[in-house]
Amino acid sequence: MRLVTFNILHGKSSTDPEERAKEEVSVSTFASIIAELNPDVLALQEVDRDQHRSQHSDLTAVAAEAMNAVSHRFVAALSGTPGATWMAATGTEQPGEAAYGIALLSRYPARSWNVIRLPNVAAPFPMWLSEPRKWVLVHEEPRVCVSACLD
Repeated sequence: MRLVTFNILHGKSSTDPEERAKEEVSVSTFASIIAELNPDVLALQEVDRDQHRSQHSDLTAVAAEAMNAVSHRFVAALSGTPGATWMAATGTEQPGEAAYGIALLSRYPARSWNVIRLPNVAAPFPMWLSEPRKWVLVHEEPRVCVSACLD
């Protein structure tokens, strides 16, 4: 079994300087990378659904098609657009609502799924930002966890 975990940075290339400079994501490049990885089970972090920067794509569905997954689940951590108007996701978000979170995909059928919404970190913490090259205090984003029992 080939198990892959991948922080997809909302689908943006971390190696292509031209794509890094753009606001939008190449969904076709993202799909080809997933196909090249050829995973049996794939865990994704920083996943967009219906976000402008990823052409309002469902990146979980794009990845599922690219790897021929028979089971997949997107779990929103944020509802809305990160860096703009957003709130912690509740699990009641509807398709067509902008969301950001994690996903679990599998070529094996899922018998069951489990989602855990993790508690927030109460205090801000220091984070180094390469642009504008300084430390800033940030508040933690909401976190979630998803697991599955696979055949």
